[in-house]
Amino acid sequence: MGRILKTAASLVTGLALAATAAVGTIPAEAAKRCDVTFKAYQPIRQGSTGAQAKAMECLLTKAGFATTVNGRFSAADARELAKFRKSIGLDPLTVGGRRAWSALLSQGTTPHLKKGEHGRAVVRLQLALRSAGFVKVPIAGRYNAATVAVIKTIQKSRHVKQTGAVNADFWKALQAGKITATTVVGKKSTSKKPVAKPASNKNATKGEKALAYAKKQLGDPYRRGGTGPNGWDCSGLTMKAWQAAGVKLPHSSGQQYRIGKKISKSDLRSGDLVFFYRGISHVGLYAGNGKVIHAPRPGKQVSYIKMSHMPYMGARRPG
Repeated sequence: MGRILKTAASLVTGLALAATAAVGTIPAEAAKRCDVTFKAYQPIRQGSTGAQAKAMECLLTKAGFATTVNGRFSAADARELAKFRKSIGLDPLTVGGRRAWSALLSQGTTPHLKKGEHGRAVVRLQLALRSAGFVKVPIAGRYNAATVAVIKTIQKSRHVKQTGAVNADFWKALQAGKITATTVVGKKSTSKKPVAKPASNKNATKGEKALAYAKKQLGDPYRRGGTGPNGWDCSGLTMKAWQAAGVKLPHSSGQQYRIGKKISKSDLRSGDLVFFYRGISHVGLYAGNGKVIHAPRPGKQVSYIKMSHMPYMGARRPG
């Protein structure tokens, strides 16, 4: 097992080099080995330093994007990350979390894999799944029972036959950043909308009333510019939720950030507005236990998500 963990990075490196060579000349930086095996993968953004920042720089370079592999994620590196995200159909954000990690680590060929197989492609698959948040996937180099179980869970969430094997469509979804533990958990949690306490409760705070309204929208689709009743964007959801509590908000996450009382993370209460990403480009409502309810992005639904899965920028209490 120890030898497999040590060689996992070089296996992925060879595949990334092959993929880069197919489209053009490999940059000089790409000749360096990518050390990409970690127990957990952290979001990387401008200012990030260390081994994981260097790993993302290296993977971006091997994918054909011009970064400097030095372990210091610069503004230029962040712009290249945004270009990579855009190239695979993700929002061109300058932060690389689970979607970016798994997409970068899974780049390459799309072989059919099943239980019992082993080799470079299996390591690449397991690294991509681990970085996507499936922490029970071992980086073993062998397609074992634990890997099969995770694949079946993902297949169930995607409403396809639960074979436990990986085909080209599965690889392409990974390479587009469409498979993460968050999306799988989110689909399970939104299959039924939780019953919210009546917002008319005389003892409920404005924040609790706003949260109760948002809970009723769980499972509704994201729609750009949406303010309900059947489609929402992030600030449209928070605007209407607080409107239900008697508080008027603008339809803009950036403008909502300037309203009300600034709240520390340790003092968050139900319904507080929680903001994410540099430039304040996303907002949700605090739902307790370190989670928010939010309208994520096109193709997704109003759902719960752990705050730790997005870069936290601050919180406000409008009422």
